[in-house]
Amino acid sequence: MIVQNVNQSLRTNKNYNRPQQPAFKRKWPEHVSWGANYIKETGKTNFKLFSFPDAKAVFVEVADKAVAGLSNIKDRLLKIVGVTVAGAGAAAAVDTTAGSSQTQPKVKPIDESSRIYPMEHKGEGVYEVNDTDAKTGDKYRYIIVDKNNEINIVKDPYAKKQENIHGWSSVYNSDNYEWKNTDWIEGKDSRRIVRKPDEPLRGLEKLIIDEVNIPTLTKEGTFESAKARIDKIADRGIATAIELMPVENTFSKQWGYDGVDKFAVNENLGSAAKLKELVDYAHGKGLNVIMDMVPNHMGPDGNYLGQTGPYIKTSGEFGDLLNYQGENSRYVRDWMVNAALWWANEFKVDGIRLDLTKDMDSDYTLREIALELNEHNPDVFVIAEDHRNKMHSLTSYYTPENVTHEEHIEHIDSQIESLRKGWVLPPWSIGIDSEWDSDYKGALINNILAPNGANLDELDKYLPTSHYRVKYGYSHDEIGNEDGTRLIPKYLVRHFNLFDKVDGFDNASRGQEAAQTAQRLAELIVSEDFDKLSNSKLAIEEKKRGLNYFIRKEDLINAFKAGVAKQKTLMGTVMTTPGPKLYFQGDDEADLSHFKFFRELSDERAKREADPNQIYETFNKKGYDTLEEFARPDSTLGRVNVGGIFKDLQSEMIKYNQDLRALIDKYPSIAKGEITGTYKDYANNIHIHKLKYENEETMVIKNYGNGFHHESYGFGGFPDNSVWEEIFNSDAVEYGGGGYSNAGRQDITSQNQNLSVAPNSIVILKRVK
Repeated sequence: MIVQNVNQSLRTNKNYNRPQQPAFKRKWPEHVSWGANYIKETGKTNFKLFSFPDAKAVFVEVADKAVAGLSNIKDRLLKIVGVTVAGAGAAAAVDTTAGSSQTQPKVKPIDESSRIYPMEHKGEGVYEVNDTDAKTGDKYRYIIVDKNNEINIVKDPYAKKQENIHGWSSVYNSDNYEWKNTDWIEGKDSRRIVRKPDEPLRGLEKLIIDEVNIPTLTKEGTFESAKARIDKIADRGIATAIELMPVENTFSKQWGYDGVDKFAVNENLGSAAKLKELVDYAHGKGLNVIMDMVPNHMGPDGNYLGQTGPYIKTSGEFGDLLNYQGENSRYVRDWMVNAALWWANEFKVDGIRLDLTKDMDSDYTLREIALELNEHNPDVFVIAEDHRNKMHSLTSYYTPENVTHEEHIEHIDSQIESLRKGWVLPPWSIGIDSEWDSDYKGALINNILAPNGANLDELDKYLPTSHYRVKYGYSHDEIGNEDGTRLIPKYLVRHFNLFDKVDGFDNASRGQEAAQTAQRLAELIVSEDFDKLSNSKLAIEEKKRGLNYFIRKEDLINAFKAGVAKQKTLMGTVMTTPGPKLYFQGDDEADLSHFKFFRELSDERAKREADPNQIYETFNKKGYDTLEEFARPDSTLGRVNVGGIFKDLQSEMIKYNQDLRALIDKYPSIAKGEITGTYKDYANNIHIHKLKYENEETMVIKNYGNGFHHESYGFGGFPDNSVWEEIFNSDAVEYGGGGYSNAGRQDITSQNQNLSVAPNSIVILKRVK
């Protein structure tokens, strides 16, 4: 019934609360018209801003360079444009009539430093001025006289270049890079993954994503230095794509989820041209590039949207929430839509990942983003981190016949207007291509770290439903939002119950101390001299690292080996689940470096000087200092040198994941097959799933427990009258395992199994008869 109603509304009802003769129709020229647009042919710049519909006046000030002495706007408005200033912040003589620019004085520079242009109100809060004497590289900012006669000086929410989050915006030059890999951009390179599932081997099932954070990818933390890591990723041949954690502009190098300039590149990482160069470089290496962007909130530092116009709904846990569905919200939605289009078009990325979309609190805005990207960039796929398990509505895409793209967008406008009147139907479909599978992630991690029957049930529940979703075990969140440590240290905490073997003031501080102690132990175990330590010296080293209880060297080694096996089993489970997959930077080589939450706000040092106790609050919450200068170096990929008895760990792990990737390429059942059945062995914490694609069948046996089966494991899930052979075993010697396998056997049947299954391992069989 909902489908029918939506279909009828879109196709036949031309009077459904449609805005009367809207001034703007979302054609492509409008999408790219906002902000400062330099016209190369004329040498002039047009400015367009969405601000308060009831503002008394809006101006744009342009300067050759940012000058501190230009901040006295009240006096300058009086001297330059004749605005009468009557009291603090007042501008009483400003004409408020929409479209009254003919009555406003022309620009008159007070000196050679800057020029102020009055902007014409076109209606609905949209202000424009064209053909100004501004060139690329010039600085500009907006001056808004609001309905209360307060003067606000703000940067451009559409700024494409913003060197200082509190300062002037810069007129951006789009002609700052010449693309080299044009075959990729034009879709002629078969390695490019597009959203068309009917094209052989080019649908999203080919996505194997390496999620990377530019500031910690290399010691330098820049776009330029990231090329060296791109070389390694490409040479390994494991990933088919990289996902860049957000590079939206912030004060410092950081995770990127505190962005306040949604169109501007964080200049701490490099210029926009350098980002284009990096994307182009990755394409030349055969890697797809996904851009992570943040549509759910504004960062807490450098956010002037509330002074610019009705962009903000309310404040939230991480920053201001956006006014997507309230009064005067149309151009707020368009602003975020245009941000997605900007990253897709200006930087030629292959996919867009949208952060925590459920917190947008507006599925209609989410649908508008999907619709506009599908219309203007049909090959660019869209992935949402949603966490609501909205399998059907989030990823379904309903398009009735004879309905134009413009009518789809106008329908969203009408639904938002209806919502404001107290009634609305949720969108029947949203049209995102994929979503991060957080349910799968949670079930998998629980099986890895705390195997039991209940966790097997959870994995059994979510494994078959994850075909179109992005599978993963650890992303930046699962590492950095907890304690900054990776899987192996997390396993050491549980295995040794370090919570009871470290000191702390309370449960929270003790938990953090346990995590950091496990990290320090892991780094000790892989050090060059660990095997040479006597028990007495080991006890001293353990105490230095926070332990108040002695753990024998042999126990440390065995537990670390078990953690490595669990890392392989986690990666193996992800890689053998059909559909798109993701791992975090360095997990393909069992990197042991931290990934801490790090950032520095522009006023943070001053606050710490005023209140030194703030540092203790940070330590109690995270277990470490989050300032960039401390946390980022600890989080740099490759910081921990692996040697000694584990000197081959990283090469073995890389080989392991390379061979898994080769299996995916060789066996379509693993890449995109259907899960035809599962089996749960509660007694041994073993989960099995069977895969089929056309006439090919494979079977994946995952032992999440510590039980060892030497030519003794069997279960009742084999099809009758079938013969199988082993094609992969994570316990192989070349991967650092014990060498127990079933290689070479041609007699594995339902009556004659007797399989060898090592603890914390994964075995893959192929049906041969």
